[in-house]
Amino acid sequence: MSARLTIRQLPPEAWDQVHDWDATVAAAAAPSVFLTRDWVTAWWRSFRDGLDPCLFRICSADGRTVGIAPFYRERLRGTPARRLGLLGDRGVGSEYLGVVARRGYEDEVATMVMRWLSSPRSQWELADFSGLRDADPTTARLVSELATGGAAMRSENHPCAAIALPRDFDEYLAGLNSKFRQRFRQRRNKLLRECDVRFFRTESPADLPRHLETLFALHQSRWTEAGRPGAFADPRMRRFYLDVADRLLRAGRLRFWHLEADGAIRATQFAFAYDGVLHSLQEGYDGGFAPRGVGGLGVVLRAHVLDAAIAEGFRSYDFLGGVEDHKLRWGASVHSVRSVQIARPGAAGRLAWLASAGVLSARESVKRLLPETALDGLRRGRAAYHRRRTRGVPH
Repeated sequence: MSARLTIRQLPPEAWDQVHDWDATVAAAAAPSVFLTRDWVTAWWRSFRDGLDPCLFRICSADGRTVGIAPFYRERLRGTPARRLGLLGDRGVGSEYLGVVARRGYEDEVATMVMRWLSSPRSQWELADFSGLRDADPTTARLVSELATGGAAMRSENHPCAAIALPRDFDEYLAGLNSKFRQRFRQRRNKLLRECDVRFFRTESPADLPRHLETLFALHQSRWTEAGRPGAFADPRMRRFYLDVADRLLRAGRLRFWHLEADGAIRATQFAFAYDGVLHSLQEGYDGGFAPRGVGGLGVVLRAHVLDAAIAEGFRSYDFLGGVEDHKLRWGASVHSVRSVQIARPGAAGRLAWLASAGVLSARESVKRLLPETALDGLRRGRAAYHRRRTRGVPH
């Protein structure tokens, strides 16, 4: 059946010409905003240095896009071996990655992509995929076939957290721990009593640069105080947010919320909507703003965002990667994504494995053997190193 499909590699300058890219993502068994053209293109523009794009478009006989395979290659440091990754897989918190196929075309798209992956011209030695979901049949088949013919494989689950949203905000609050619910209401009421408060969203492209600079500053101040570099110390990350925020806003997907108190933004949350889910990607708050004992600005803003999300009809609020305690206090449940590393057969594949996944496995083994006191010492040393590096970095 796959004879009726064609596969073609597209350079980045041709991506904007795939007008049914997002329609293909929306028609997949596991739609993901992180596979849309805007997200992939914005990521590529900021993080492309040293990478070789290998994005494939799979078309039916009538010219309709039925699949997108968003790969890239890069040299593994210190070796001639090449790593095959998924566009968007580093730096920006992307989850739910993989190969896109319209429903009903999963097997055919997987077959076409697997032919390329198995051919000598694909030129990779280590497949390194992250953010994979069990609900994605196309990528699951590819991984299974690669693993069957691979020289070595490593697979690991990573937790994510999300809140299933009811139809009413009061109903949602009633389901939370009573102490947490009471503490939130006290913080909100005190803030509203003591300050002139306004909640609002970024609605105009002209406001985006200023609001993003506020997010960068609030986020960086907290991490610098903790002796860590913070995500926005990287200029590539700032460029990405400026680019993708503009794209998301123009597409009607951006939900960039702010809490203004006494005339200044004191807390902000960068989120975006897709397929009935509100994804919360990044946030920041003013830890130094505490007039008359006011606190919990991030908590108050998140509650407002959740209230607005419920009113808008979202079925889920997704924290994305990580399962910290503060997420669970909001009633989040845990789901997983998977990362896999698969070495290609042959000497080059074994070299790639030793240079990446093998090293990672060795590090994990060492961590399991070291006493907790030694690990604490390593963490303190790393924190001190980051504090030295972040001196002089603008907040």
